[in-house]
Amino acid sequence: MDDELTDALRKLVDDDSAPDDTAVARLVQGREGGAIFESLIALIPDARARHRRLGLSEAMSEATLADIERKHEHYGAGTVTAWLLGILRGDVVQVGRLQVERQSGAHGHGLHIPETGPLTPAAVDDALLRARELVGSARFSCESWLLDRELAAALPDSNLASFARRFDIVDEDAEEGGDEAVAKFVFRRKPAEVISGSVAARTSLERYVMERLRSGTPWTQPLGVLEFGVLERQKR
Repeated sequence: MDDELTDALRKLVDDDSAPDDTAVARLVQGREGGAIFESLIALIPDARARHRRLGLSEAMSEATLADIERKHEHYGAGTVTAWLLGILRGDVVQVGRLQVERQSGAHGHGLHIPETGPLTPAAVDDALLRARELVGSARFSCESWLLDRELAAALPDSNLASFARRFDIVDEDAEEGGDEAVAKFVFRRKPAEVISGSVAARTSLERYVMERLRSGTPWTQPLGVLEFGVLERQKR
């Protein structure tokens, strides 16, 4: 294990302030993903102690930390080190089917969707209830290719469309790189690999993503906001 890297990452985990993404990228530059993963795993005891101080339950802490191995398996720890530091620090917490940022941004507490199974309405309701209890707010935001309007129109009866309908869109294309994001999260590939047909499309989502990437229609990553409660539930 790279002790120097582990010690440097430990300082970032223990720091009161969230680490700068650019500084994290410099820290791990040139290091193998496996070595980065080993250092992150070595910091789990530190993370558990920090989570306890933050008031997270043991179950919530363990569910949160499970994202380290999951992300490394899917993408490699070296490509998502800043995110995984946020997991260790408890800046991002697993709340059932979703992940929520403990600190609020300009549009509320950010929501993220881990790769852990179907995004059913019931599971999302449960996660939002947990998130509201954790952060003390019912205002949440999400910035994702999942909120692309054409996706919801193409698959209107899907769990993804149900999730997207919860949000009021405040920016139609808040972040660049929509094609890269959807290819990464749906196929674990780059857009060119999906377009070439080097991967198989087995589900309705995969078929739609492949067809759209081939069509050249850009994928957007809108920013949406929701106020979780009675009115939000009625949207679905």
